[in-house]
Amino acid sequence: MIPVVTTSQMTKAELNSEKNGVTRVRLMQNAANAILNFLVSRFTLSGKSIIIIIGSGNNGGDGAVLSKLLGKKGAKTALIAPNGMPNTDTSKTCLEKTEGTLPPVLSEKAESAFNGADIIIDCVFGTGFHGELPEKIAALFKTANLSKAVKISVDIPSGVNGNTGVIAPHSFRPDITLVLAAMKTGLLNLPCADRCGEAVILDIGITDGCYNEYDGLFTDENIKKLFPRRPKFSNKGTFGKLLNIAGCNKYIGAAVLSSKAALRSGAGLVCLASVPKVTGIAAAAVPECVFKELKENCEGCIGYCEIEKIVPEISGFSAAAFGCGVGNTEEAQKTAEFLLKNVKSTLIIDADGINAVSANINVLKDKSGALIMTPHPGEFARLTGTSVSWVQSHRIESARDFALKYDAVLLLKGANTIVAAPDGRVSVNTTGNSALAKAGCGDVLTGIIGALAAQGMEPFEAAVLGAYLHGEAADFLVKEQAAASVLASEVADALGKII
Repeated sequence: MIPVVTTSQMTKAELNSEKNGVTRVRLMQNAANAILNFLVSRFTLSGKSIIIIIGSGNNGGDGAVLSKLLGKKGAKTALIAPNGMPNTDTSKTCLEKTEGTLPPVLSEKAESAFNGADIIIDCVFGTGFHGELPEKIAALFKTANLSKAVKISVDIPSGVNGNTGVIAPHSFRPDITLVLAAMKTGLLNLPCADRCGEAVILDIGITDGCYNEYDGLFTDENIKKLFPRRPKFSNKGTFGKLLNIAGCNKYIGAAVLSSKAALRSGAGLVCLASVPKVTGIAAAAVPECVFKELKENCEGCIGYCEIEKIVPEISGFSAAAFGCGVGNTEEAQKTAEFLLKNVKSTLIIDADGINAVSANINVLKDKSGALIMTPHPGEFARLTGTSVSWVQSHRIESARDFALKYDAVLLLKGANTIVAAPDGRVSVNTTGNSALAKAGCGDVLTGIIGALAAQGMEPFEAAVLGAYLHGEAADFLVKEQAAASVLASEVADALGKII
C-alpha cells in the first residue's frame, strides 16, 4: 500500500508509528539510509562533489545525518545551512547517534561551490513550507537551479506547498524528488507535478496500519490480480457483451479504436452502434465486431430517434459505452440523457458524451445503472463549471467531490490518472507516459474499461484496472520506440502482450 497524504495526515502517521515503537529518531535514521541506498544505486559516489542544503527542522536533520553517511562512501560532501544547523530534538538526537563526522559547513558565499558540484541535495523545508521563500534562501536556490549538477529534493521540493502543489518564486527545481514514506498530495497537483522531476518513493519503516487517514492510494502490481478469470469451460457470453455507441462521419477512428481495445481487453462480444459510414469502415478494420447500423442525421451523426429504436436490445448487454467520436451536437445531449435513464448495467461516458452531459449535468441524477465518466481536465472543467488550472491544482479533491455528489466513478485523465469512487475511495495510477498524449488514446481507454465492466467487474475496479492496463501498454511500447511515435492503435494492440 502506498498512500497519498496531506501534510497533516503524514504527521498523524508518524505519530502512530511512534506509538507502535518506531520513533521519530529511527524514522530519520531510516530516511537517511534510504536516501543513501538510492544514491548508491544511481551514482558512483566515490570522489563526487555533493552539496547538501539543510534547514533547521527535521528535513534538515535528514540531510545532516545523510552527510555523515556519505563520508563513508568517499564522497566529497559539504553543507550549506542558511538558517543554521538543524535544532529539533529529533535532529540533535539522531546526529549524536550516527557515527562519522559532519562535513564542513560552507559560508554564506557558498553559491560559488555549486559550480563544481556533481550533486546538489535540497533538505531545507520538506512538507513544512508554506507562503513565500525568505529572500536569502530564494537567492541561494536561484543559483543552485542554474547549476549543471544533478539536483535532488528530499520529500518535497523546498518552496512547494505539500498540500496544493503551489510553487513559490525561485523554489528549488529538482531532477529527482525522493518522497519519504508516502506520496504527498501536492506532488500530484500542477504546477508542482510538472516541476518535481522523477518522483521516487522511499520506504522509511512506517507500516500500513499507521495511515488511518489518506487522500488516496497508488496502484501497484497487486492491481493486476483484479483481471477477470477466464474459465476453461466458457463461451463468448461468459465474458460479457459491450454495446459501444460511437463515431460519426467526421470521427470514424474513435469508434474503431474503442471497439478494438474492448475486444483486446477480453469482452466476449462488442457491438458497435453507429452510422453507415462508420460501420462500413469498422467492419474492415475490426471484423470481430458485430454492428448495429443507425441512420445519420443531417450532420452525419447518430440520430436521436435511432437510439430509441434499440431500447429492446439494451438490456441484452452487460455494459454500454457512449461518446467516443459521436460529435458535439444537441442530439448527443438527448442521447446521453436517454442512455442514463435506460441503461441498467454499467454505462461508460467519455469524450463528446461528457460534453453532452455538461449541458445539463442534473441528468446524472436520473441514471438507472452504475456510471463511469472519463474526462480529461478540459472536459472536467466544463463538466464542473471550473477552470482547467483549478482542476489541475485540485485533482484528487475535485474528482472525489464529483464522485460523491453524483454517485459515479470519476476517472480524471492525465499523468497520475485519478479514479474516484462514490464511497470516497481514490486510486492514483502509476503507469503510463507521454506516448498517451495523442489523439485516439482516450478512445482506447474507454474500450478497455467498457470490456472490463462488461465482464462483470465493479465500476471502480474496472476503471482502476483499465487505467493501469492502458498505461502499462504505453510503457511496454516505449521500451522499443520513441514515445512521440506511438499510435493509439498500437496501444490497443499492445494490450494482448501486456495482459
